[in-house]
Amino acid sequence: MKVVAVLGSPRVSSNSALLAQAAIKTTGAEAEDVRCFFLHELNIKGCQGCYSCKNKTETCIVTDDLSPVLSAAGAADLVILTAPIYIGDISAQQKIFIDRTFSWFKPDFEANPAPGRLEPGKRLLFITTQFQPDLSLYTSRIDFYLNYFQNQGFQTAKMMAANLGDKEDVSETRPDLFRTVEVIVTSLLNA
Repeated sequence: MKVVAVLGSPRVSSNSALLAQAAIKTTGAEAEDVRCFFLHELNIKGCQGCYSCKNKTETCIVTDDLSPVLSAAGAADLVILTAPIYIGDISAQQKIFIDRTFSWFKPDFEANPAPGRLEPGKRLLFITTQFQPDLSLYTSRIDFYLNYFQNQGFQTAKMMAANLGDKEDVSETRPDLFRTVEVIVTSLLNA
């Protein structure tokens, strides 16, 4: 099983990254089949809205540090996305990645019953963390992104963690979150 984690926090040892590591461990994937990309360290550009991925190529025409991330994630069996919630939405780093996955849609995606270019059978887990204690506050935002990936053909799941302190280390204070990740990953892989 090929697993790709696309980490969207600006902090390397963020809570969302720790939960992603737990998700990876739960898959049982061999180390050589796992790739992690820390978006904050990459030189990346947003979608240019050029539609070249629909008119000229089958991949994003922008060439930057995100190109190999898109390629690896597109070839993975399981993609794990992580992001903290900042100002009511996911981090800018993760939003750039998601915008660039627009290239994964076929040119006729709006009318095509199978609009995604990727091989079927892929799974995606989206892990978000937030300081806000109300878990339902940003659910509709995350569901919007999950719907986007479902339209590409992914089977999706989410893991939202709420009421986390600014510098809280969930590995020490919230073992319940790690159990939840294990349950969600196991269910996603067995579906």
